[in-house]
Amino acid sequence: MAEIEIKYCIDNLDSAPFTDEWDIEGGLSITKDDVTLTKRIDDSNDYGFRGDYIFYNLETWVNSVPNICNGERCRLSFVDSQEIFSLISKGKITCFKYYTEGIGQLIERENERYPNHEEGTPLKTDQLILEIIRIAELFIDFIGPKIKDKLDEIRFRQSLEEAKEAYNQYLMRTKQH
Repeated sequence: MAEIEIKYCIDNLDSAPFTDEWDIEGGLSITKDDVTLTKRIDDSNDYGFRGDYIFYNLETWVNSVPNICNGERCRLSFVDSQEIFSLISKGKITCFKYYTEGIGQLIERENERYPNHEEGTPLKTDQLILEIIRIAELFIDFIGPKIKDKLDEIRFRQSLEEAKEAYNQYLMRTKQH
């Protein structure tokens, strides 16, 4: 398995400073082997960024790290949406899937537009966790000073520290086996 890269975009960066986390608009994308898993395969104008509230969505990814480390499935829903990031941990491998939840042929056709529409894309768990931590650190260092409500920044940084601790414990457990 090769490189995993998570990227973020902030659509309204020019309106900073932000009152709180809900003022920051943008999305996340994830790429493996130069294939953007969150990009429609039939749309050359789609850059793969998903979500509306980048701070909230990235924080849910960070908060999922302890669950991933414990082998739990993580279903990361967007705000007021049926769009889902799913992380299904299977030990040293975690399957990533982006999809729209629902029933019917319209939803099925929409989900088929993504490269991981069936079972998800297998990613090395340790690489995925390190990439979540890396992008979260870059994000909060960049956006933190632009947020007026420092409680949001403090909470995000605390979640990030908890994710790092969970990862360290995960490493200790996996090295023993």
